[in-house]
Amino acid sequence: MKVEDFFEEYKQYVASVTSETALSDELFSKHLTELSKLLNGNYARLDHAITGLTGEAGEVADVWKKVKYMGLEYNAETREKMIKELGDVCWYLMSAATALDIPFDEIINRNIEKLKARHPNGFSSSYLQQKKGA
Repeated sequence: MKVEDFFEEYKQYVASVTSETALSDELFSKHLTELSKLLNGNYARLDHAITGLTGEAGEVADVWKKVKYMGLEYNAETREKMIKELGDVCWYLMSAATALDIPFDEIINRNIEKLKARHPNGFSSSYLQQKKGA
């Protein structure tokens, strides 16, 4: 098979497994309007928060990658950079919680509940083995 044919076939496959909303600006716009109503007009705030979270988490990971693999020295300056980037993560997380009208302490408490259910006696790698078989 020619490379061009392979990529054309793959392009068609990708389109076939993509939602109609993701393929149509008109459907997307309609869905966005409906979603904004469900979010009490907070779609833009939530979208900004979610994209900000991913970007800032990526910045934290990038600093850590440079420490682990690229020879960046972990020192007071690097630690300060990590603190600033983690602060940005917190800022966007609070913004998302606000957009969803979820108290921040509820997010933390739900996380504690989830982790206690997953690891009732503290961390155990047996959870990973159970997930593997699921």
